[in-house]
Amino acid sequence: MSENKNNLESLNKIDLFFQLFNDMSDLVYLTKVGKDGQFSYVLANEPAQNFSGLTSKSFGKPIEEVLPEEVFHIIEEKYKQAITARESITYEDRIVVPPSYSNRLNNKYSPGQFVYWESTITPLWNQEEECTHLLAVVRDVTERKERENELKRMNDRFELVWNSTADAMYTFDRHQNFVSVNKSFINLLGWTEGEILNDWTISIIPKNSKDDLKEIIKRVKSGEVVPSHEVQRITKEGKLIDVLASYSPIYDGNGNWDGAVVVYKDISERKKYEDQLKHHALHDYLTGMPNRNFFSIMLKEEMTRAEKSKRTLAVFYLDIDKFKVINDTLGHDIGDELLKEFSRRVKACIREKDLLARIGGDEFGILITNLHDKKKSIEIAERILSSFRNNWVIEGHHLKVASSIGISFYSDPYKQDEKLLLKQADIALYKAKGNGRGNYQVY
Repeated sequence: MSENKNNLESLNKIDLFFQLFNDMSDLVYLTKVGKDGQFSYVLANEPAQNFSGLTSKSFGKPIEEVLPEEVFHIIEEKYKQAITARESITYEDRIVVPPSYSNRLNNKYSPGQFVYWESTITPLWNQEEECTHLLAVVRDVTERKERENELKRMNDRFELVWNSTADAMYTFDRHQNFVSVNKSFINLLGWTEGEILNDWTISIIPKNSKDDLKEIIKRVKSGEVVPSHEVQRITKEGKLIDVLASYSPIYDGNGNWDGAVVVYKDISERKKYEDQLKHHALHDYLTGMPNRNFFSIMLKEEMTRAEKSKRTLAVFYLDIDKFKVINDTLGHDIGDELLKEFSRRVKACIREKDLLARIGGDEFGILITNLHDKKKSIEIAERILSSFRNNWVIEGHHLKVASSIGISFYSDPYKQDEKLLLKQADIALYKAKGNGRGNYQVY
């Protein structure tokens, strides 16, 4: 009774094995390795039989007799490779579904569609170290490969956009280390991708912008997208460039902050143009000196500084004596050249920190700042007048040029504003002219 029970249990186990064996979705083949090196199928589960078109008559025959020739050559090569390697090998195949195979694949795929298979071949050895059998497990990985291919296509499209955009872009991780840069970043800042990703000592942030960046990182960590704002960044050559920067947070698979993507739009040309416009708005087109607007702005600022420092501020108002006669006699071109030379000579006589401006026509203004003693301004006025005594040769014309200077001092913040200070210097100028020209007068 006990023996029959054991036999029954053995039969049940075999039945269970074959039930599981045939229920597997993977294709499973057990192949015998003959003494002559021929391969023949010994066992195959139902999915494998259906797919390969095997019948009971197929087992025991050389596989070249039961498989299409092109399939046989591929399998034979892989079998021999596994035996030579003495270990399992895994490889992938891609086939185009022929019309006759559609039903073998349970009509899961259409004729002409690509199907991907992953095969693992394991050699089995006897005690004499002879390979007697090969176990092949073939798995349909089409869905996985299609997902991988779609992901690759998405990555390729992203890479194309990433490297085609005109704006410089990069990503950094939670430790603020560079993770990736696009081609525009490399072109704009000069570092190669290898340099910027592998050398953590490289910094593109100027020292005076580091606190600003800390505040930005704080905002990005909290999930905020920081919109475009003007900043400066350092190129590999050490040049400062102006960019519009924007920051967007990046999260990991668990939803934790994992860095950011940064976009830089190069606005160097725009800033250059804006600076040129600003310069033209505040400078005289002929002499290149500051104009009346700039002079007025600086006069207000210097009056405030003088009041705080308790030091003296002097304003000079000067022009070229009888300039109209020269201009009308020799022409405007000569007059223009005279104005340029006049501004150069005056500029050479004042201190570097003082300001010379063309107020209009042949009229100029000078701010003499941070004076401990009014006598210093008198010395400067005398130096200017002395410089005019040297020969003037303008476009081949030998001229005698003189100037009158009016001087006012900022001494009473309760009564004097910038307009009154200029008016007082102007009054002193006309007093100098009334005294014979070529001299200075203090209001």
